[in-house]
Amino acid sequence: MTMIELIREEIESQPEKAITFARFMELALYHDTHGYYMVEQPKVGKAGDFYTSASVHPVFAETIADAVLALWEEADITSPVLVEIGGGTGAVCRHMLERIRECKPEIYKELTVILIEASPYHRKMQQEALQWHEGPKRWYSSVNEAAKHEEIEGVIFSNEWLDAFPVHIVEKTKSGWQEVWVRVGQDGLEECLGEMTPALGEYLCGLNLKLPIGMRIEINLALEQAAQDVSCLLKKGFVITIDYGDLQEELYHPSRKNGTLMCYHRHQAHTNPYINIGEQDLTTHVNFSAWKEYGEKAGLQEIDYMRQDRFLMRNGLLHKAVAHMDRDPFTSVAMKRNRAIQQLIDPAGLGGRFWVMVQGKSIRE
Repeated sequence: MTMIELIREEIESQPEKAITFARFMELALYHDTHGYYMVEQPKVGKAGDFYTSASVHPVFAETIADAVLALWEEADITSPVLVEIGGGTGAVCRHMLERIRECKPEIYKELTVILIEASPYHRKMQQEALQWHEGPKRWYSSVNEAAKHEEIEGVIFSNEWLDAFPVHIVEKTKSGWQEVWVRVGQDGLEECLGEMTPALGEYLCGLNLKLPIGMRIEINLALEQAAQDVSCLLKKGFVITIDYGDLQEELYHPSRKNGTLMCYHRHQAHTNPYINIGEQDLTTHVNFSAWKEYGEKAGLQEIDYMRQDRFLMRNGLLHKAVAHMDRDPFTSVAMKRNRAIQQLIDPAGLGGRFWVMVQGKSIRE
């Protein structure tokens, strides 16, 4: 049975003959056998569907590693744990570990690595990428599962994790907010507006948004539980979250009338989630106001919130540029490294689109 057949079957089994967009997104991305993230095929890089900061060059991971080392030192953590959530191929973790081993071999010897990855395909890639690392390393399929077995002192890091959470979509109509549902139409899957699920209605009522008719917004109801799970996993240390998103007043601004949902397939960006189902990535911008609020409720205090370019520069990215006399951009390692640094801090590109939030727990003032 194909992904589209599975979704059609679930829709037809419902009394309303429809499912919420959040459920559709969950199936499209995370179905055990046909979900986009579960299928054994490249997602990132030239052979995949999109690029990330991590895939540009190892210098990104090196800079994150420097930031992590500084945080460990600040918190006086002598036997640290590094946790990465949704690490994909494992390349970032590998380059971070190589950097830590190079800069602080005494800390590297004491280091434990935990990777949290829902995709069996990516877990396998991560195990291969970290095969050389002889220190303790453990895998879990979710933060919730990890928190049941671990209570760590160290840093929990994620890059483009929250943006892949299934979201509810609501639209402002003349009669008020309505939820976007997905049903089977004559030409395939189609959207319809209907009554909001109770939890969504309660949440939206609490926001008290004043937005124009016709505007759509996405709401991630799973953020609160995610923040609780992260806090439960972290006994002492920091959380570094890198993603594209905004604070709520910017995210739910009338200029974003159609919301922020984007689809990525073979490096083509578009806004139709009902094609290439199971073969394309679906993402939405992260509500960093909500992530901060839920974090604070769970015991995570915001320390920093800034654009990626500022964060990377503050942690020494520009010092990693290499002086050279090379002329051939195709063969020069130094030129490739320097171009990557420019990409990572470009305010019109990766540097400006991504934001970094650092939260702390049980850190002495």
